[in-house]
Amino acid sequence: MMVESKKALIIFSRLPIGRETKTRLAPLLSEAQRAELHLAMWRDIFPELTKLTEIEIFLYWTGSGDIKDYTKFIPPSFKLARQTGGNLGEKMANAMREILSCGYEQVAIIGSDIPTLKAENITRAFEILIGFDVAIGASADGGYWLIGMRRLVTQVFDLTSWGNASVLDSTIEILRASGLSYQLADTLQDMDTPDDVAEFMKQPSNKDSQVYKFLRSALR
Repeated sequence: MMVESKKALIIFSRLPIGRETKTRLAPLLSEAQRAELHLAMWRDIFPELTKLTEIEIFLYWTGSGDIKDYTKFIPPSFKLARQTGGNLGEKMANAMREILSCGYEQVAIIGSDIPTLKAENITRAFEILIGFDVAIGASADGGYWLIGMRRLVTQVFDLTSWGNASVLDSTIEILRASGLSYQLADTLQDMDTPDDVAEFMKQPSNKDSQVYKFLRSALR
């Protein structure tokens, strides 16, 4: 692979298949609505990320479908790869290893369920990597929406449990124990639960987003 940039951003995402995505929103949204919500998130996030002209973007996907059925929703500049591994930590470690081995000097991984994400949030995270080993973007639920590195730190992906309120604290403990420097990037809110949806809908600044417009219609 020819490296055109020193920086790479990996997006981790499921395919927008209703029965497989955002399952914790099942009390609130049907399978079809969850698929539409997922697409709305893509419509908000992907155009923001295309503003990052000095960062190459990789979409690492998972799901039972065929990625070819969804390429019309994905910017042609994004490079596509399938997630490999067992749990989430192993999948992220494998993706980080693959991209760093291609010659990129700074690599970050994010999810695709951060509806308020802006290009400047990513830019600030990469600025941290100029002087620190690791950048972490905290999420309000105790996890993180971004982790960036200059070299592979496999320890941070060895957590025994993911998707709980201790993920961020556990990751920071590992970094400190390993003697690695880190700095927190912006704090953002992902969207996993009905409470996350309710909080998102309260914010007037979100009203122009595709996610807000879809949810306003779906929750009537």
